[in-house]
Amino acid sequence: MSIYDVAKVAGVHSSTVSRAFSRPEAVKPETRERILRIAGEMGYRVNSLGQALRRGSSNLVPLIVPDITNPFYGELAKSVAAAAGLRGYQVVLCLTEGDADETYRFLDAMSAHLSPFAIVAPSTRIDAGVLERTALARRTVIIDRVPQGLQVPTVFIDNRLGVKLALDHLLELGHRRIAYLTGTVGTYSAEVRVEAYRALVADHGIEPVVIRGGYSLAATERGAAEFLAIDPRPTAVIASNDLAAFGFISRLAEHGVRVPEDVSVTGFDGVPIGDNFNPGITTVAQPFDELGALAVAVAERFADDGSIVHEVLVPTLLVRRSTRRLL
Repeated sequence: MSIYDVAKVAGVHSSTVSRAFSRPEAVKPETRERILRIAGEMGYRVNSLGQALRRGSSNLVPLIVPDITNPFYGELAKSVAAAAGLRGYQVVLCLTEGDADETYRFLDAMSAHLSPFAIVAPSTRIDAGVLERTALARRTVIIDRVPQGLQVPTVFIDNRLGVKLALDHLLELGHRRIAYLTGTVGTYSAEVRVEAYRALVADHGIEPVVIRGGYSLAATERGAAEFLAIDPRPTAVIASNDLAAFGFISRLAEHGVRVPEDVSVTGFDGVPIGDNFNPGITTVAQPFDELGALAVAVAERFADDGSIVHEVLVPTLLVRRSTRRLL
């Protein structure tokens, strides 16, 4: 079955059939609908690779993330896929498991598939020198960080503002002994957020208390143990991300420590599951829909004309049941 067979039955030129699939806006709606209907009835399928080779570009866009066990990346993938789909792209999810070398290998591989651009959400620092040697380097957008020495567009959350929202909320509730539960050691967002916490509590004359956390079972057990050993215990804890908060609260419950009765806890990211957690997590919410839409738009523009922009998104605070006023 070929494009010529479809054209013969539809009574049009083969180039019209080609445009109906590759540039539908260039074909009259009634003609396009007839072509698509006939193609479906005849079982015709577009040769995507052939189209990509002729155009010099495919519609496959890699989204490179460290993992999908953290619901943040699941929400990010969903928003990027939705935004890309509206622009005619298909997202290819690439998992690095935190291995920076995998990022570069994925970029090279997707370049061979003629990807128009790439979106990368790295968990570790990006090596500017290595990245610039990859074929997609000049069409790559970085999410959730500003890599030093690398001239590429970025889309990221204002992490300092997010930590400030959580801290101000707890201060308004009367808390003064406020600890910080770290995320996975070595990740960019974890480092930025803990440094923001240290600076912000210093502005209020509060002694910083940093508890080592994470979202593995061992990390959550360690975090709970460190918290329980503090005397006097903090009355509130800001967690580096929602997943760390979930694990921390669960481990505290095993030791009879109640949230928020005994300690208030806030998260960071605003993943939807936080509303169904017991108790519902007060959290700093990232605008996932806006994050995905901006990432695709910025990436497409960068690929088209080389425009380098840095989009900073504003987080919001979702107040739920994991925090309460200090009595």
